[in-house]
Amino acid sequence: MSAEVEKKSEAVMVIFRERLSHLKFAQSYAAKGDIPKAVERYKKYLQALAIYHGVTEEKLNPKFFDAQKNLTELFLISHAYWDLAKAYDRAPSLKSEAIRCLDQFAKFTIGFKYQHVNYRMMKKFLRKKTSHNPDIFAKIQKQIQVETKGCYIASMAFGENARETERLRFFRNSIISNPVASDLIDFYYYLSPKIVRYFEARPVLGNLFTTYFARPLIKLILLFLPR
Repeated sequence: MSAEVEKKSEAVMVIFRERLSHLKFAQSYAAKGDIPKAVERYKKYLQALAIYHGVTEEKLNPKFFDAQKNLTELFLISHAYWDLAKAYDRAPSLKSEAIRCLDQFAKFTIGFKYQHVNYRMMKKFLRKKTSHNPDIFAKIQKQIQVETKGCYIASMAFGENARETERLRFFRNSIISNPVASDLIDFYYYLSPKIVRYFEARPVLGNLFTTYFARPLIKLILLFLPR
């Protein structure tokens, strides 16, 4: 390895190691309402990650990270893009940048364990009606809610790709635009992961739960759903 490459690698590692300091300052500035400084630091945090992975910030992608080992970093990245989207939403001339950051937010949210946490955060934000472009936020909120495959209890009882699970997933997507149904689905996604984790830690009880309660109940529900 040449001295030039070694020097470059060392410089990249220095930038990478400083990323969390930028993130900490960004969060602090955001909490104080100093949005310009928060944006500057969030950009430095994301740029440090992009440099480390050899891409520009716009091409930063979850595929560069290990979904298990880097879950916390993925969550932090999603929130960096979320705060940037809200900051850019304030300026009409930066609407396109707000949309880009929301797209990145969705990319770093969908399919991860914290997806429902981010969804609830978006829902709470939209209910405050403080956004200048609520349509672009609502679009991403719906995308995050619709694209989730987390029919947790059905997946535990039958399997993630089972016919029963797919039917429930299809029914969920068909009623998701109804406000009352949306709130019920929201409650389900809040409660069901906790139920699944409880029974996963207790295999004997979990087997009894799925055999004598979850599967019979789901089959009963499916009798009343449209095919």
